[in-house]
Amino acid sequence: MQPKQLDTLNESTFSPKRLVITVGDARVGKSTMARLLLELYLELNFKVLAYYNGSRNKLYPYNSLVPINKLTMTQGGADKLLIDLERCSDIHVAITDMPGQFIDNFKEFSQETLLFDSIATLGYRITFINPISHRQDCTDYLQELLDYCGNNADYVVVKNLHFGNYFPYYDGTNIQKRVLATGGLELSLETLWKDTYELVESMVLPYSKAIQHPEIDLMNRSRIFNWKEELIVQIQNNQAARGLLGLSKSSQSSLIDF
Repeated sequence: MQPKQLDTLNESTFSPKRLVITVGDARVGKSTMARLLLELYLELNFKVLAYYNGSRNKLYPYNSLVPINKLTMTQGGADKLLIDLERCSDIHVAITDMPGQFIDNFKEFSQETLLFDSIATLGYRITFINPISHRQDCTDYLQELLDYCGNNADYVVVKNLHFGNYFPYYDGTNIQKRVLATGGLELSLETLWKDTYELVESMVLPYSKAIQHPEIDLMNRSRIFNWKEELIVQIQNNQAARGLLGLSKSSQSSLIDF
């Protein structure tokens, strides 16, 4: 089973390179979104730098497809990141998965290293990917992130439908209005059956490998495929999403072949 080929997309404006950071409260789908986006970049033949924070490398299943390096929130870690971004001039996107409890570390890290200014000199801009559940902690986290970063970054809120279709602490609130007013946007992550998700986790497979793996039955492979496609189609149909996720080529080319 092969991923569906998305249509060629016309981009009328230049979008800067992106440092994509998945953030948010614990257990809301940060690592899942990081994996799905990493898959998308690789399937589109983007050259991408991938990192993880903290003690656990939750992008480990993709280490066979792209090196996953540790990004420490220290001066040395910032130096390595900037050296990587500067050295790899053909890289358009870098992605990292940040544990929920690291927001204070990130604030200190960005202040000490002048992170926003430093990456801007290399043509990059940060996009935060913030999955949310039905819990208030999610919007509290998002509020704290917006208060600290403001217009220095862009924001994509992902409604994780595993937790239902209504998000009482986000929908219709001032925090939602603020996200949209800053040019942020919303995506939805459909529900993947729990048994299917846990099967893939237990086999430590990239989703693209799971879709084709002979030890996974056809029903579960189809579920994974359709789940991935739901997200890809949302991105395909949203020009702003393509820009914020770094899916716009440089000004030398106005086409992305999905």
